[in-house]
Amino acid sequence: MSDSCRLPDFSEAQAAEIAHSLFAIDGSIRTLDGERDLNFLLDGPAGRFVLKIANADEDPAMLECQHRAFERIAAAGVFTRVATPQTSIHGRDIELLTSESGDRHACRVLPFIEGRILAEVGEPSAELLDDLGRNLARLDLALAGFAHAALERPLLWKMDRALQTVDAFKPLITDRARQALVEQFVESFRERFVARQARLRRGVIHNDANRNNVLLDNDARRVVSLIDFGDMVESWLVVEPAIAATYAMLEQRDPLALAASLLGGYHTLLPLGDEEIEVIPEVIAMRLCMSVSIGAHQLTLEPDNEYLRIDIEPGWELLGELHRLGRNRLRDAMFDACGR
Repeated sequence: MSDSCRLPDFSEAQAAEIAHSLFAIDGSIRTLDGERDLNFLLDGPAGRFVLKIANADEDPAMLECQHRAFERIAAAGVFTRVATPQTSIHGRDIELLTSESGDRHACRVLPFIEGRILAEVGEPSAELLDDLGRNLARLDLALAGFAHAALERPLLWKMDRALQTVDAFKPLITDRARQALVEQFVESFRERFVARQARLRRGVIHNDANRNNVLLDNDARRVVSLIDFGDMVESWLVVEPAIAATYAMLEQRDPLALAASLLGGYHTLLPLGDEEIEVIPEVIAMRLCMSVSIGAHQLTLEPDNEYLRIDIEPGWELLGELHRLGRNRLRDAMFDACGR
């Protein structure tokens, strides 16, 4: 994804016609939430599917990259449910569309994966977050050695460019106290993470295990799948569990305990080194700084998009809580979780 994002402009009626004419799928249709892409749920005789129309800046090569990753994930048995793209009537996984405004969009159809999203669980158990950590470790192990040219695209949510992203959008944060809080965390990131980054392991990661991308069984006891691989990237491995921990901590009474459970599960299957554990507080704080900064930017582009507001205010609350706790308490909790 480029730093701009031209959202698709297709109605539900148009989407239904696309599904019928290109993928031979019929049924009722409704729009689903999406940050950058247009998603439609199709429910018909053949089952439930999601028609995904990518934003105009999305390179179809990145979608092809996701499909190749799905194949590896399925072969490794990481999740009990994996999205396998449906082939169009032309024998392709990805079709190209032209909107009424003349923009070109890639589209595809994936099976709708049944399950509850983590966001529906008010207070997840330690066991559930341990399971999420283990699943993320299995995912990263399955993607070890995976490479694709499309992974080199520019991406706002890539931790490698976190400092540039926050610097670019921080001026859009109108509250001076909040700006100052972000600046403090940015300085800590520069001081502690940047000094160690060359010694941290790298690999291909999902990069966005937020509460709306984690699918659970109906009893909310086990993770069954992870959705939305649009932010998949080659980065530092420790970023994977740290990002998931960041979102798991939002709006929770005991955020440190939940983060520790997730990290402990990940560490069980993909052990983290001392330097990786050491920088987890900085990665968590920087992900939050990215979230509130990018959120401020996106809201200037789409002030009426309520989906964008989901994690912004909770993100500010958690940044304040981390500031009150101090990074050493989070650091110590992470080391304890990993048995160090």
